[in-house]
Amino acid sequence: MEASVILKMNACRVTQHRLDVLNYFMQSKIALTQGDLEDKFKNKIDRVSLYRMLHSFSEKKILCKLVDSKGTLSYVFDKHSLDNKDHFHPHYKCKSCNDVIELPELPESYMKQLKKLNIDELNILVEGTCDECQNKNE
Repeated sequence: MEASVILKMNACRVTQHRLDVLNYFMQSKIALTQGDLEDKFKNKIDRVSLYRMLHSFSEKKILCKLVDSKGTLSYVFDKHSLDNKDHFHPHYKCKSCNDVIELPELPESYMKQLKKLNIDELNILVEGTCDECQNKNE
């Protein structure tokens, strides 16, 4: 799906900066921090605009917000949430290469219990070392 369609589906204004940032996320396999975006879009998009975009995109569940064991806040494009806004699934982040993969959706029995608690936001991050990085270190 194209970035412009995703923005329109989520009632976001379609601007070149938003398209650039969203396309960058859609092409990235790693979780990106605001600092990563500031480096990438240096002299093109200011810090406040990036912050507002990240906030808006995560609020509309275009991006998934992740906080790792070091307390680092990062974001990843969440293609599954485009189909279902109530879709909850954990993510796996490699501590070595920062690659992020979406894990399967949580079991229905778990989801039923969570729905009773009226949870607005659920971010589950599993961390470790991926097979590729593990093989490099051996």
